[in-house]
Amino acid sequence: MNKPAMALGLFLSAALLLPGLVSAQHQSNAGDNDAAQRGAEDEQNTAPAPAALPSDKAQVTGLRFLSSKAYTRVMLDLSQEAKYEIRQLKEDAAKGTPPRIYIDISAARLALSSKEAVPVEDGLLKQIRIGQYTPDVVRVVLDMHSLREHNAFILPDPYRLVVDVQGQKAQETSAAKEAPVMKSSTAKSPTTRKPQAKEKKPAPSASATPGIRKIVLDPGHGGKDPGAIGVDGSTEKDIVLSIAKKLAVKLRKEMGIQVVLTRKDDRHIRLEDRTYRANAEEADLFISLHMNASDNAEAKGIETYYLDTTTDEAALRLAARENGTPRNKISDLQFILADLTQNMKLEDSITLAHRLQASSVAGMTKVMGDVKDLGVKKAQFYVLVGAHMPSVLIEMFFITHRNEGRAMSQQNYQDAMVKALFEGIKKYQETTLIAKTL
Repeated sequence: MNKPAMALGLFLSAALLLPGLVSAQHQSNAGDNDAAQRGAEDEQNTAPAPAALPSDKAQVTGLRFLSSKAYTRVMLDLSQEAKYEIRQLKEDAAKGTPPRIYIDISAARLALSSKEAVPVEDGLLKQIRIGQYTPDVVRVVLDMHSLREHNAFILPDPYRLVVDVQGQKAQETSAAKEAPVMKSSTAKSPTTRKPQAKEKKPAPSASATPGIRKIVLDPGHGGKDPGAIGVDGSTEKDIVLSIAKKLAVKLRKEMGIQVVLTRKDDRHIRLEDRTYRANAEEADLFISLHMNASDNAEAKGIETYYLDTTTDEAALRLAARENGTPRNKISDLQFILADLTQNMKLEDSITLAHRLQASSVAGMTKVMGDVKDLGVKKAQFYVLVGAHMPSVLIEMFFITHRNEGRAMSQQNYQDAMVKALFEGIKKYQETTLIAKTL
C-alpha cells in the first residue's frame, strides 16, 4: 500500500485510495431505467481494445456497472486473460476514509483516457477509481458506503473481470440501474436508446402462494445470437422467448408470483447481466430456458442442469456452446466454482432441477408419447455463475431433432411445456415448504 509513485505520468502512490484517481471516458444512457433492457446489448457495451498498445499485457479497455441498493456488479473489459488480487480495507473514521475494495490486475495496461472518479452513489457503492498503479499493475478501487461481502471472477470470450459487492440490505431495493459505459479513447460512442416502459409488477395478493415470491425467467440467447437452429429454420431464441412469456403469465395468474424476464423481445443480453438481474431483483428462483442441439440428428430428450464442476465431456461441450466459448475455456471455471459453490444454495438448486426435469418429462410424455429422460446433470454455465438463489438451466428437447424441433415450434406443444414447467415449480415449492415445517 506504500508503493512509490510510478509510470505513465500518473505518479500514483498510496493516494490511489483517495478520490480523484480514476477512470474512463463515459457516455450517458439517460432516461432508460430498466437494467436488463438498457444498454445490455453487446452492440452498445463492447469496448474494443486499441491496436496501438503492446500485446504482451492485458489491456483494460472498458468499465461499467449495474447497481441496486443492496447489490452492485462492476465489470471490467479485458483484451486477454489476466491474473488479479482483490482485497478489502475497513473504514477508518479517524482518517475519514470509507470501507474500500481494491483489485490489482497484474501484467496489465490501462487503455482508458479519463482520470476522474466515476460516481455511482447507489446507496452501496460511492464511486469507482481506476489507474495505472505501477507499469505492470492496474488498480481498481471501489469506495463503499457499506460492505458486507464481495466476490470476483473472470469470464472469457471476450474476457471481463466481474466484481460483485453486497452491503447492508436496505429497507427497499431501488430500481436497478445501469451506469454509463466507460471505454478506451479509440472506442466508438454507444448509441443512446429510447426509454422503454418498465415491466409492470403485480401488486402483492393475499391469495399468493407462500414460499416463492419472485422468479426471474431467462430466455436464452437473443438478438445477434440465435442459439441453435432447427431443421425447419426455427431458432432457439424465438422458441424459448415464447415459452418464457407464456410461463410468466401462468405463474402470475395461478400462483400469484412476480415474474421478471431477462429479455422481453429479440435482443442480445450479456450472460453476466442476466444473473445480475436475478440478484438485483432479489428473486427466489432463477431459471434459464434453452433448446438443445447436436451434430447427431437422432439425439433427443430433456435434461436439466445446475452449476457445479464436472469432467463429463458432453456436459462440457454443451456448456461451451451455451456460453459461446471454446471448449478449452470451460476449465477456467473450475477454480471459480471451488469458491462459489460453498456460498450457493446448491442443494436447493439440485432439488429444483429434479422437480423441473421430472415434471417436464412426465408432462411432455402425455402429448408426445415416449420422451427420453436425460436426467439432472451439473455443468459450468456462465449464466448461472454468481446467482444468489437456487438456479438451473433446462434444455427443453433438441431443436436439431426433426420431431422435437418441429413440435416445439408449434403453439400447442409450447403450451404443454409451459404447463409442465409450471407443475415443476409448484412441486418444488411444495417440497421446500414441507422441509421448512419439519
